[in-house]
Amino acid sequence: MKIKENISGIAELTAAAVLTVGPLTFFKACGAHDGKYMACHWAQNAVVLLGAVLILIALLRIILPDIGIKTGLSISAALVSASVILIPGRVIALCMMDTMRCHSIFRPAVTVTAAVLLAISVIDIVIGLKKTRRR
Repeated sequence: MKIKENISGIAELTAAAVLTVGPLTFFKACGAHDGKYMACHWAQNAVVLLGAVLILIALLRIILPDIGIKTGLSISAALVSASVILIPGRVIALCMMDTMRCHSIFRPAVTVTAAVLLAISVIDIVIGLKKTRRR
């Protein structure tokens, strides 16, 4: 396995790891209030779940040797990344106050991280499609 051929896969893996670990640690959504969780907690859980799926996709993209399969995995990573962008505030509602942690930290961090992962995946798709045409 050549590192040069898997740079985008490693970048996808890194961004997916940030997307999985980040919502549980440094850009966590709001916590429990009076023993109950607000909607943003469930948005956080959905982002973590899809982040774990993205880690699996990135690992498969690194391990598997066929360029066509790698391109297909990058397409799936791009679609899942686009879905993650839509989760906080659109698919799953966040808190009512715009000053809450879920609006000021969680949502922007998830959006930026997922957008970076989407950009990496799109670049990888273009490169993969060019390589498959050369065959």
